[in-house]
Amino acid sequence: MGFLKRMMAAVGVGGASVDAQVQNTAVRIGEAVTGVIVIRGGAVDQRVERINLGLATRYRTDDGYATHQLFKQQVVPAFDLRPGETREFPFSLPVPAGTPLTLPGTQVWLATDADIAGAMDPGDQDQLQILPSREQETLITAAQQLGFTLSGSEVEYHHGQIAQELSFRPPYGQYRVSEIEMMMFPQAGGLDVILEVDRRATGMASLFTSEFEQRGRWHLGAGTLAQGPAAVARELEARIRALL
Repeated sequence: MGFLKRMMAAVGVGGASVDAQVQNTAVRIGEAVTGVIVIRGGAVDQRVERINLGLATRYRTDDGYATHQLFKQQVVPAFDLRPGETREFPFSLPVPAGTPLTLPGTQVWLATDADIAGAMDPGDQDQLQILPSREQETLITAAQQLGFTLSGSEVEYHHGQIAQELSFRPPYGQYRVSEIEMMMFPQAGGLDVILEVDRRATGMASLFTSEFEQRGRWHLGAGTLAQGPAAVARELEARIRALL
């Protein structure tokens, strides 16, 4: 009977279960996801080698979407788990700069994986709401003060790095653009911003193309950010008009 139980646990039947119970599913970049990992023993003795936690997202590829592990780290060391035993381990997992924001088109989740000797990984996934850092929030608010509406986002993978592109629709009739797109890269003392303007073509050019794209990059310094969304909005507007 013991052999049969061990064989069943090895394929996930009657084995240990792992559940990450998140206390704050909405968390701002730079803060931490906190909670408790609850591990319940199954029908047999099992050796838990380690339990890892990390953040994961999806990015767009030519063929669809691929899952990307942003990072992971060990949060529970090795221990022996008896049948029916319950163990709890509190955790605090920082959300680093560069984590994509949870917006239409983008998901981020807490990924739990467990290394249990002779068993399948009883992993777990918990959806999170990643909120912008204070600096990112200031820039997004500045765009909204100019009348732009956040319409979606997409995560891309370039040269080994994840980047999130935010799309904004302009206020009707105020700008000769169909859309602006921004990527934000936190840097010491502020944000590096890539701004792309999709500009409607007019006149004879419209016979050949529906829109032009112009791209610029600038460093949004801590001094400007500290002045609040109104100051950032003035700089953003100047950058947009320079690309028209």
